[in-house]
Amino acid sequence: MFGLGILAGLLVLLLGAGAVATWVMTARVERQFPPLGEFKSVEGTRMHLLAAGQGRPVVLLHGANGAVQDWKASIFDRLAQQYRVIAVDRPGHGYSERPANGVVTPEVQARLIRGALKQIGVEKPVLVAFSWSGSLALAYALAWPDEVAGVVMLAGAAYPWPTPVNAIYRLPNTPVLGPLFTHTVAMPLGSVLLDGFAASAFAPSPVPQSFGASGLPLALRPASYRANAEDIYHLKPFLLLQSERYGTLKPPIRILHGDSDGVVGLEIHSRALLRLAPNATLEVIPGAGHLLHYVAPDRVLAAIDAVAAQTR
Repeated sequence: MFGLGILAGLLVLLLGAGAVATWVMTARVERQFPPLGEFKSVEGTRMHLLAAGQGRPVVLLHGANGAVQDWKASIFDRLAQQYRVIAVDRPGHGYSERPANGVVTPEVQARLIRGALKQIGVEKPVLVAFSWSGSLALAYALAWPDEVAGVVMLAGAAYPWPTPVNAIYRLPNTPVLGPLFTHTVAMPLGSVLLDGFAASAFAPSPVPQSFGASGLPLALRPASYRANAEDIYHLKPFLLLQSERYGTLKPPIRILHGDSDGVVGLEIHSRALLRLAPNATLEVIPGAGHLLHYVAPDRVLAAIDAVAAQTR
């Protein structure tokens, strides 16, 4: 019994140290990557948007573990030279709040983002969706087809995948252990693993120096980590139902996917969407990994130009 008491005391001390470390690291990360844009309230949820430029609206939707800084570090400024470009922090990510009740599906996120865009006068945008947000852009286009000029999918998630959801996304969704993990362990442990995560996402390309400004550490904050885990945990059942409707998609869709992507499968997602979506085209980029807006920015900008020209 005495030994168990010592172990319990040590565990409490370790968890306490993890909680303090998480608090300190969160404050440091938020100083390093502060909000870049403006805030709008939609259905009682505060949404963070970064906008610049003039002309045809182009809306940038980040992937898992993302924020508006990810676009600012890659193609945002180039797009702003000829478009009105808006990058949005998805609910619970970056500096956007997360609705407190219910599962915040891609459809719910699309509705909140649409509400924020309406408040700043955005009409009929081109949606540029990276990775997880492929599901969101398709949900937006299905719900409001006449309000979308077109969609550019960058290795976008569109279908349920066969492998189980990783334990690091299942654990935060469990009672008691989930909040304990996100507030004590996730940030200190995740900060050690970030470099390896980035290397695998960029492979076979090296990680560019510009990725250091992507704001990735913001995703390790407890609330953001929990939001990201919920997004991934609930995505497969959502896509199982949504994918049955892709044959009704109206807007033009240009799909870009690297043939060396080890994160989102080319065959499972992009080739399958190409077969079903009526107005879709697919461009496979040889030797490219997952983060196309860093490793193939010219191809991404050309795809956005093509969709904008097609619907002008």
